[in-house]
Amino acid sequence: MNDVEKLRGERNFRWRGADVSRIENLSDIVFALVLTLAAAQTVPRTFEELTSLWRDAISLAACFALIILIWRTHYVFFRRYDLQDSMVGVLNALLLFLVLVYIYPLKFMSDFVVDFFSGGFVDRAIVSDVLSVAEVPWLYLIYGGFFASVYGVFALLYGHALRRADDLGLDARERSFTRYEVEFSLGIIVLTAVLIVLAFVLPPVIAPFVGAFFSLIGVIGFISDSRAERRLKDD
Repeated sequence: MNDVEKLRGERNFRWRGADVSRIENLSDIVFALVLTLAAAQTVPRTFEELTSLWRDAISLAACFALIILIWRTHYVFFRRYDLQDSMVGVLNALLLFLVLVYIYPLKFMSDFVVDFFSGGFVDRAIVSDVLSVAEVPWLYLIYGGFFASVYGVFALLYGHALRRADDLGLDARERSFTRYEVEFSLGIIVLTAVLIVLAFVLPPVIAPFVGAFFSLIGVIGFISDSRAERRLKDD
């Protein structure tokens, strides 16, 4: 590994993308627009509204973190493979569409969670008007569908890169960890689907806490990484 690769933090890949493509330029514009929409707030008119902006900051941080995570994964893909064929163009357009469509639902969800746990709802009766217990499983379906769809696109992108491995000149480690990305994405999709089903079948008092099992994403990553390393040893 040379000094440049160390600075880029890529242990398993040689970066092939040097120049920013037009696909990436368009994508960065869309991501910037999405972050702007997430940050859009009305100007506070009273001191009470001003002092309550910390809730908006936490909500924005949650949206910001998720969007940056998606952007970072998108950025690394193009740096690793520098693929710009028609398949990548279609999948990239689908990813941007998903991010644009879901930014307001994501903001709604983050605002609700922050207000609920920080005392933002002065009258608890208002909570059921915003989101009832019966609507919680559908909320999991909406946001789980978004999460699974995003990682479905990444699975297809990395699967496409794996099929082009010979053209790209991927070595054994790069091929193994490209497969890791596919397995990791598919694992997240399966986990999300299971949690959505659980949200619908479990008692309403338990369903809201199903989201805690998203912490298993770390386990999925560990298993996928171990499989990638084991493939290299077996070879």
